[in-house]
Amino acid sequence: MRQLLLVLFLIIGQVAHADFLSDNRGHWEGKGYLPSGLEWPVYIEFRSNSAKVYTPDDGCEANWSFEQVTNNLIRGWEHVTVGADRCYVGLKFVVTRHDASRIKVDWFQMNGMQVAEALLWRIQ
Repeated sequence: MRQLLLVLFLIIGQVAHADFLSDNRGHWEGKGYLPSGLEWPVYIEFRSNSAKVYTPDDGCEANWSFEQVTNNLIRGWEHVTVGADRCYVGLKFVVTRHDASRIKVDWFQMNGMQVAEALLWRIQ
């Protein structure tokens, strides 16, 4: 009986994992914000197991790898591929649902200090 319950919990967890990623797949755009008040455009393309991020104002691009996905958040690492001399490098991120039509991204340094946040909406 315990094994059956364990299998059911694992299946339910995988379904929730897949649903959250499915809900977020596609292109998103929005604005990023620094605590200083600086704003910039942010574009994210969510794929099945990763994402690509583009911030045109500073010419930075990054790939995201997911460390944890639950039914209400995605957590992972940002790997800057273009613009490492102009962007924060080595940040962690957390994506959550902000409201019915938007998601929120928070970026953190290794010490846990928040660096920036963004609100985005689906464009495709």
